[in-house]
Amino acid sequence: MAECARAATARAAATASAAAATASAAATAMAAATALAIFGLLGACADESKLRESEMIQLLALLPGRYDNSEQAASDAGRGARPPHDLIALIIVKVYTPRLGHHLFYAQEMAADDPRRVMSQKMYSFQVDEKRGIVETVYQFVEPLRWRDGQRNTELFTSVVTEDVQAEGCQLLWKKSGERFIATHDPGVCPDAAGAAPQAELAAGVLSIGDYKFRKTR
Repeated sequence: MAECARAATARAAATASAAAATASAAATAMAAATALAIFGLLGACADESKLRESEMIQLLALLPGRYDNSEQAASDAGRGARPPHDLIALIIVKVYTPRLGHHLFYAQEMAADDPRRVMSQKMYSFQVDEKRGIVETVYQFVEPLRWRDGQRNTELFTSVVTEDVQAEGCQLLWKKSGERFIATHDPGVCPDAAGAAPQAELAAGVLSIGDYKFRKTR
């Protein structure tokens, strides 16, 4: 919002400078028009911010749940794909972790046929940035075993502090497209190759991460 307001003020200043060179009556009229333009631009900025907030709430409502890629694994087996995708179960739960932000999730990947075989543990943090839109930061744990199976006891994550995690270098930017959300890397930090597939996609009951295609089971 602040960035948008600065842009509006800059445009208004340019208009006011031009108005100063005209006659007094014309300058007064121009000043009034400039004021209206400022209010219009600020209103547009506010509307844009509200839209992004609304879209983020929709995304966050879709995300949590238990997923697996059993359909993808079965398709690989039927086609004789080599190498086939591992059969993965993914659990994503909302957690309260105030030291990392307002919208946090714990995500744990496990072998679908053996939940004791944990493959990854991460935290997802979401926020709206006025320049970039919906931004996701992915965190890795410094000591993963401390937080293993945290989906069974989400209160555990209230104690997470910044020293317990390390942010991955490439943030994800999410945009709504129709009924789904698409995530790509922040091009200012980790630009994706031209024509590359999105890093992640989310729709009702379906989540893709890289080339893994998950479906929500509950």
